[in-house]
This record gives sequence, structure tokens and C-alpha cells, in this order.
Amino acid sequence: MNRFRRLLTNADARVTRAFAEEIPAYLFLRDGDKRPVSVIFESPDATVGIRDGGEINDHAPAFSAMTADISGLMKRDQVEINADIFHVTHIGADEEGRTRVTLARGEPGRSTPAAPVRPSKRYGSQRA
Repeated sequence: MNRFRRLLTNADARVTRAFAEEIPAYLFLRDGDKRPVSVIFESPDATVGIRDGGEINDHAPAFSAMTADISGLMKRDQVEINADIFHVTHIGADEEGRTRVTLARGEPGRSTPAAPVRPSKRYGSQRA
């Protein structure tokens, strides 16, 4: 390993220690392996405005981890982060030893949980 790669690996380790979740995430791989992994979890709220009015809210959780730590992870594998269950929807490219993984809420193969019920003045209760 050349000097630059060694320095980059050390910097990545510091970033992970500084920003990672306190409790490791658990990857449930298809071979039955349950692997604890240190991840940097993000659950962004991204609002996109529409030119003529309105907005679209996107909420796609993701995490980044060292590529070597997530070897064997595949699309639709289950991930547990902070006692919340997710499944993998996309595994990004290896970016110098770190990979970003996009998630969806809930167990793989199950439909998204129903929207909460909210009262409506006109129609009574309705789905959000």
C-alpha cells in the first residue's frame, strides 16, 4: 500500500469514528449471516419545488460504510439500524474504499407500511 492510500485509509477510519452511529448496524445477508457493521446513517428530507407551485418530498434513507465491511451485501437484503428495519434498494460504486447504500423502510418483500390515518373535515377519516 502506498503512502497516499495509507493516509486515506486512516482518514476514513477517523471519519467513521466521528460520524458513525453509536450502535452498529446489522446486515442480514442471504447466506444467513448477521454481520455488525459501523455505518454513517443519513435519513434526509429533501424537498423539491415545482415551478407552478407545489413540492415533492423525498425521504430515501441511506448509509455509507467501508466497502470491505459490506462485501456480500445484495439488493433486497435486510438491514437493521438503531432498531429500525430497512432493505437495500441500491448499492453504489466503490469510492476509494467507501460505499453508499440506499435503503427503503420495512422488510424486503413487504409492501410499504400504510400511511397514517388523519381526520378530514369533509369526509371523516381518510388515508394521508
